[in-house]
Amino acid sequence: MADDSLKQHVVAVVGGATAGSEVARILAERGAVVFVIEQNPRPYGKIEDGLPRWHRKQRLEEYRAIDSRLSHPNIEFVPRTSLGRDVHFEDLVHNWELSALVLAHGAWRDRPFPVEGADRFVGRGLVYQNSLIYWFNHYPEAGYDGPRYDVPGGVLVVGGGLASIDVVKVLQIHVVLTALAQRGLEAQMEELEREGLEPVLKHHGLTWDDLKIAPCRLYYRRRVLDMPLSDIPSEANPKRAEMLRQARAKILEKAQRKYLFEFQESSVPTAIIENDGRLAGLVISRTEHSDGRVRLVPGSAQEIPATMVVSSIGSIPAELAGLPCEGEVYSYVDRARGLLMAEPTLVFAAGNVLSGKGNIKDSLESGSEIGQRLAEQYLGLAGDKFKPGEAERRQAEVQAQAVAEMVAAKPALPAATVARLRERFRQRQRAVGYDGDYRQWIARVTPPDLQ
Repeated sequence: MADDSLKQHVVAVVGGATAGSEVARILAERGAVVFVIEQNPRPYGKIEDGLPRWHRKQRLEEYRAIDSRLSHPNIEFVPRTSLGRDVHFEDLVHNWELSALVLAHGAWRDRPFPVEGADRFVGRGLVYQNSLIYWFNHYPEAGYDGPRYDVPGGVLVVGGGLASIDVVKVLQIHVVLTALAQRGLEAQMEELEREGLEPVLKHHGLTWDDLKIAPCRLYYRRRVLDMPLSDIPSEANPKRAEMLRQARAKILEKAQRKYLFEFQESSVPTAIIENDGRLAGLVISRTEHSDGRVRLVPGSAQEIPATMVVSSIGSIPAELAGLPCEGEVYSYVDRARGLLMAEPTLVFAAGNVLSGKGNIKDSLESGSEIGQRLAEQYLGLAGDKFKPGEAERRQAEVQAQAVAEMVAAKPALPAATVARLRERFRQRQRAVGYDGDYRQWIARVTPPDLQ
């Protein structure tokens, strides 16, 4: 007779950052064997590669929290393993006999720039937000081998959310650091982010005009009052809704005053200006708004020259063969519980995969004055500090409880199946040089000059 005490549930979690590590922890504490599949050597996701590096202290705190969760004895880490390249979604679902698969790999795919044929200018003047922030976070490292950008003045940014303000901060801070260095002057990135550009320039006896650099300019398709800087609850009465819309304008005004970028509302790109095969600017058209719709204003097109354009219009989950989608996000059997598929393996979404939002700021609690305060903390406009990952962790905890309840309702896997799954994952661990000691692995793959 089979020994039921040897039966266990085995769950694979794709993505080891805030949401994935929290889901893994809760399942592991309930007795499941959890394999965390991570595409990178380190599991920190958007905390490392999408949150600008001026949040240095907060990032390190979140790294430690993730490390603590992934060190649970029932959790096995499987690094340098990409879903769709090294392991395949359909294979995991149909052939591996897992109890469940949880997709917590975030939203890393930039929405396409909204001009037909724009992607032929990637690498020739058009830059996507995810690539820009990854470069900014890692280029000072000696071993960095990713994309490199020579940031000029006058970059055009198309966006409108908090993430696009991150982008203009990166651009403005970078050009000031470069300009000061050319004058033999030294400043710290964190100081510019914390104090703002003018106080640091004043300390060196300079003004922004002295630099003779065109500021970057942010274009948004709707009005400033429509910017998704903080949400408005559906139950808000008209007076409170208007107050919250006005708060968005105040957030933008504070950010402009501190980081000296320009902003143009009700504006969209309608064409790319090309010169010798490279992007040379945008044709920008004005928009008008009625009945919740955005329409182009006839005859309003204007050519704006620029040698770099950054697209910051949001991120969406990667497409996976075998997983149905509805537009830009995955299709759900039960969205309330994050259930994507029920047969033959339970498949769930967690974190930004569930929401379809790919920016750290989208984990903020918002919709009220609290949301406004958190947005200001995130942008460096408030005195207290933003805590990355905390809201996403709490959200993932709720999601994980739903996953755990549905997994517990399934029969546990026989010992032979558990052993077979362990061996399949361990083959992959051996292939990438992982010896099973999570802490030692993190120490080994962490660059000594990590930013």
